[in-house]
Amino acid sequence: MNMFKKLLEKAKGSVKKQGSKKIIEKAAIIALLGAMFLIAGSALFEKEPENNAINRTLVNASDAGLDAKAVSDTRDGSAETFNQSNKDPKSEMESKLQAILSKIKGAGKVDVMITFYTGNEYIPAVDVNTSENSTQEKDKEGGSRIVRQTDIENSTIYEEANGSKKPFIIKEIFPKVKGVVVVADGADDAEVKANLSKAAEALLDIAAHKIQVFERNGN
Repeated sequence: MNMFKKLLEKAKGSVKKQGSKKIIEKAAIIALLGAMFLIAGSALFEKEPENNAINRTLVNASDAGLDAKAVSDTRDGSAETFNQSNKDPKSEMESKLQAILSKIKGAGKVDVMITFYTGNEYIPAVDVNTSENSTQEKDKEGGSRIVRQTDIENSTIYEEANGSKKPFIIKEIFPKVKGVVVVADGADDAEVKANLSKAAEALLDIAAHKIQVFERNGN
């Protein structure tokens, strides 16, 4: 501001001391300086362009809420997309349990079967659009009240893969284990049988009565 005041004072002095030609030259110089300041200022304070991606609010489809970190990670593309795996979670869990139980001393060959209460649950991302309206109502006695209405519209977000669309999965919930059956060569030994049951109980975090261990048929 002080700089512009000084320039204005110089211009006024030029009016008194110099002719019209000099005045025009001074005015042109002042205008040029002002334009340069404006250009420099706009370049310094210009904001960075926003990401061209659509800024969506991703929420959990089950309870319409996500923690802030999950939303942020999904927006910047750094979050892992949890899609339906090609591997069957049930078979994968059985294979891992079978592998570890077969390493127990005296167990021999082991087969495992696991049952679940439900199948896998996949939570998709949804786009939430919220709109609010307020109206003022008056009654016959002259009183008034304000009625507010909030409309929430949820729509599932899809992604394209191999020419087809499928929901964008943000969370996969594995089902709860219902029971386990273990068949082992060495289950005829009481200690081996107990160790197999304890190992399955610890790994799957289920009660002991939900685990049954049997000796393999010799035939």
